Amino acid sequence: VLGAVGLVHDLGNPPFGHQGEAAIRKWFSSREKYFEKTFGDNKKKLLKDFLNFEGNAQTFRLVTRLQLINDGFGLDLTRATLAAMMKYPTSSYDLDKKFCAKKKHGFFESDRKVAEDVLHSVGLSIGRRHPLAYIMEACDDIAYATIDVEDCVKKGLASFNDVVVYLENKCNEDELVKKVVSDSKEKFKEYSQLGLSANELDDISIQRFRVYAIGAMINSVIDCIKNNIEEIENGSHREPLLEKSTAHVLRECLGDFTKKYAFTNRAVLELELRGFNTITELMDIFWFAIQRAQSSDDAHGVPKGEHPFARYVYSRISENYRRVFEHPLPEDSAYPIDYRRCLLLTDMISGMTDSYALNILDELKSYKTFNLQI
Repeated sequence: VLGAVGLVHDLGNPPFGHQGEAAIRKWFSSREKYFEKTFGDNKKKLLKDFLNFEGNAQTFRLVTRLQLINDGFGLDLTRATLAAMMKYPTSSYDLDKKFCAKKKHGFFESDRKVAEDVLHSVGLSIGRRHPLAYIMEACDDIAYATIDVEDCVKKGLASFNDVVVYLENKCNEDELVKKVVSDSKEKFKEYSQLGLSANELDDISIQRFRVYAIGAMINSVIDCIKNNIEEIENGSHREPLLEKSTAHVLRECLGDFTKKYAFTNRAVLELELRGFNTITELMDIFWFAIQRAQSSDDAHGVPKGEHPFARYVYSRISENYRRVFEHPLPEDSAYPIDYRRCLLLTDMISGMTDSYALNILDELKSYKTFNLQI
């Protein structure tokens, strides 16, 4: 189960990672008044799906609804697998309640029945995590904490020595940090005798640092599991395991290092800006198409196509996604048409890679000879 969860847990993330999620949220927040008028009586509940758009919820939708579309069950994963992959077993509307997920949600309102069925089938309920979800989250946190630092060095934004000096200055009272730094420095001395170039020495040293840091974090998380096993087994444990473990100082310091040396770097900021603008423009274009491309004879009230550009753009949306939208299940038909349009829009955007998003935007802009009226 954990192997399957590891493979699927990030599938719903949009292009450009967290910056992509932020761009999607911003696009919807700038049109909030419009959607308040079209989302009907449950507008507050439904709008939260998009104002707080979350890649984890998109992943759940992807594997349960958008893949194999002949039976409405997506990839036909087991309920145990689906429960374990729900890092945040709440809807966007439930975030204000005292559940284990405080900031993010794991499914859209339209997928609530599926989520409830999955959780209840394994003895859980909304807000209570599967025990394996804690392990998956810890693995994710450990990977990002260490690999981000390694990437920072490999890209030349910092050196191995920068990492060591930073940790020695900022976290010099933490015993686990001291051990990781000490072991890494010993290996650095060994590698220094091999006649490597400066870049090779940095590269192999930061790889070894990553190994030591991951090992220390894993052992700390194991201890944390043992100390909180009852809460983990019943799904009520609230804090991420890595944050509550003895490795929390190491994790925090590595995160701070990455922010200082990578996330504020001009090249990184430029890439984030380009990603943000790309997603914003794509959402403008695809929303224009989704609103206008269908025939007026559509049984679900989608308006008649008004422009060949809209019909062409609509044809570029994945056939799977279009079919789910055009032939909704009975329970989906009860949702406002604009809510389902928004799901189609985020389905398409989230299904792109960074490079595909950049390329298709260039292509579509080459055909657009008028101003979009959204």
